[in-house]
Amino acid sequence: MRDNRRLVFVIVAVTVLFAAVDAAWLPFSMVSLDPRNISQLAKIAGGFLAAYLIGRFVIYRVRGDASRAAGGLRWIANSLIALVSISALFLPLGFVTGVFMYLASATDMPLIDGSLAAVDAALGFHWPSFLATANGSPVFALALVVAYHSLTAQIIVLFVGYSAAQRADKLLEFVALLAVSSVFTAALMASFPTAGAYAHFQPAPEAFDAFTTKAGMWHYSELLRLRSGEAFNLFVAEAEGLVTFPSYHTAVGIMVVYSLRHIRPAAAPAAILNSIMIVGTLPEGGHHLTDVIAGAVVAVTSILAIRVVLARRQEQYVPGQAPTAPYPSLFADRLEGDR
Repeated sequence: MRDNRRLVFVIVAVTVLFAAVDAAWLPFSMVSLDPRNISQLAKIAGGFLAAYLIGRFVIYRVRGDASRAAGGLRWIANSLIALVSISALFLPLGFVTGVFMYLASATDMPLIDGSLAAVDAALGFHWPSFLATANGSPVFALALVVAYHSLTAQIIVLFVGYSAAQRADKLLEFVALLAVSSVFTAALMASFPTAGAYAHFQPAPEAFDAFTTKAGMWHYSELLRLRSGEAFNLFVAEAEGLVTFPSYHTAVGIMVVYSLRHIRPAAAPAAILNSIMIVGTLPEGGHHLTDVIAGAVVAVTSILAIRVVLARRQEQYVPGQAPTAPYPSLFADRLEGDR
């Protein structure tokens, strides 16, 4: 329970941080918030509230009923409550980070794609050559496309699965990872603006015809509008993903696998899928190799940060007794179960 409170605090603190930065930045930006955002948020909040109240009502109605049917209804209701409660934390986080992404992209700072391509070259990686190799194998290209576009579905499955398993702690940990990684990603994308490998190398259409039509370029027209300095009215529900450095697909893919680390039947398939997905960020996502490396660093740093948050224990001192150990044994739960 104490760990859950820490994770909620992290999520709320990051959300408040982004909200404060957005509020301070918006008056000085050409980006403005569309009034439709308010009605959209109100509808979603109303749906969350209705689902939560339905879950509570079901639990109230079957109280004291020991039948199997009542137990099934309680399980459904508790799963619904967990899903709605944590989604209600995730929604504001997604909104304020989405606004920040557009504010940070509305800049005239020089793009650094050339520098990233140079770093890639120093590492022995040539993006156009890799694109040609991947495009030359339709089966390989299809695997990369499917894996790359599976990330949203993976997140939905994670939310629903943990809620159904009554593992709010695992779902809170994952959302906290998203929150912390958003801070690192925001700092990097605001400091080092990029347009992506497709915009930089400008390959001919036939060079990537095994991939989707707008591979790595679906964000580009939006980015150019933001960088032009013209007024931009933002409706967050229709926002494009504008982050190219670091690769957030890479960061989230690694964090999904980390979240599933104790669920072996799911961890191995997720690791394979997301390994393919990370490769797919290069030709389908239009990322430089340096973007992918930076995304991996963001993921590992975020995981370490959350591990530190969860490892901290305040010593409890009782007069006449030795203080409790600040770091309980890793085997404590197993030993407790063996008694």
